[in-house]
Amino acid sequence: MTNSATHKAIELAQQYIRSHLSEKITMLNLRNASGYSDRSLQLLFKRHFNKTPFEFIEEERLVLAYSLIKRHKSTKKTTDIALNVGFKHLGRFSVKFKARFGIHPSVLSKTS
Repeated sequence: MTNSATHKAIELAQQYIRSHLSEKITMLNLRNASGYSDRSLQLLFKRHFNKTPFEFIEEERLVLAYSLIKRHKSTKKTTDIALNVGFKHLGRFSVKFKARFGIHPSVLSKTS
């Protein structure tokens, strides 16, 4: 793997992830988007982000959810935002969100 090819694979995988956050993302999707094997992608993500591809996906979903909750406090329900960014289990979303940001999503939606 050359360094420029490595960066291109990561870039393609990131673009795919960010464009499909609301959908189920599989290693097959990432493999098809980047042209790299599952194992190569796992190693690249660990090297570049110190995360597995699925940990990276979850982080992207959480950060987007945080931004959307802050932006649409009075117009969108937190549960709708969680579902729209790809979380299918709302309890898991709440636990992960609180662990990542130190605040429950419903509390964030009520702060000014």
